[in-house]
Amino acid sequence: MDIGRGEPPQQPDAGDIDWLICPGFIDAHLHLSQIDSIGHDGLALMDWLERVIYPAESRWADATFAGEMAIRAHKRMLRSGTTGYAGYLTSHINAAVALLKASHEIPLRAIAGQVLMDRNAPSELLSHELAKLAKSERGRAELSVNPRFAICCSDEMLDTAKGRAASRDNAFIQTHLAESKKECETVAELFPNDANYTEVYDRHGLLTERTLLAHCLQLDDAQWQLIAKRQCVVVHCPTANAFLNSGVFDLKAAKSFGVRLALGSDVAAGPEFAMPIVARSMIETAKMRADDIDPDAYIPSPAEAWEMITRGNANALGWSDSGRIEVGAFADLLLLKLPFEIDEHLIEQLIYTWDDNYIKNRVLNGKLVVDEDSANTNA
Repeated sequence: MDIGRGEPPQQPDAGDIDWLICPGFIDAHLHLSQIDSIGHDGLALMDWLERVIYPAESRWADATFAGEMAIRAHKRMLRSGTTGYAGYLTSHINAAVALLKASHEIPLRAIAGQVLMDRNAPSELLSHELAKLAKSERGRAELSVNPRFAICCSDEMLDTAKGRAASRDNAFIQTHLAESKKECETVAELFPNDANYTEVYDRHGLLTERTLLAHCLQLDDAQWQLIAKRQCVVVHCPTANAFLNSGVFDLKAAKSFGVRLALGSDVAAGPEFAMPIVARSMIETAKMRADDIDPDAYIPSPAEAWEMITRGNANALGWSDSGRIEVGAFADLLLLKLPFEIDEHLIEQLIYTWDDNYIKNRVLNGKLVVDEDSANTNA
């Protein structure tokens, strides 16, 4: 077998080939605690958090529940072909222990962290002590530092987040930025001495090349420039933005300022686990922006979208050995049985007709997943 880069064959030599081996998908932003909260529609971001999400996250105080949910989340991701992700837990130590258990039982590659909050949230979710897990215990999981967003974090908490990232060998930092107009207005009230939302994080040293900033819908040029200067990764979450009616991402601005980009499902605001469907939503969002807002909006091709949910997202997460089929890369693979012939339209058809049932076998870290429940659960 040969491995190489290039266009799919237009006339396969072996006749009608309808099997395909591809890299597993990488999801750059989701919330493990929210897998049962999909579909609570009709609420703006802040109301949705208070009425739906915070009650769901409170249940993770129970260690047994947290452990079961983390494993269910891993199973559900794997069912849709996700083999690596960056995500959020809850504030509980139980959440980190649950991640540990899930990472060993269903070894998805992960960057995840306990949520940090010390205000403007239910008291039972305000930050608790962080779990201390030895690297040898974590399986394929890497612990990140996750200040939820500036509304829920005081200056002291944001300083603490930076210190914790430094103490963990320059850990990844995950947070949310400028998802809704109301959120931005509230941040301006809470931090009146900062010129804008992005500068709140920058003042606390939280903008680094290992920072993942989810959403970024309400940014001006100065904020785009700052993000690019600090080499942060902006994680576009098109299905979640549409669900909460938060705004339409400006892909042209991100690209024109040279911002590093990734793509995330943002479950549960995003209703889809399957990254090809999220990728399709990115294209559709860009087309909508071109129709309604900016005729010159950048519209990515299906090939660009597919690249983002595999190699591109892996690179954004610092994984040069994931999201690809190469010598030396981790064997996190999907074996697809397709209902159409492979030709020059392969990528377009995968993006626009995606069905999780295309996946017939999954390989994690070089081992075939033989537990059918791990791949086919309806959790």
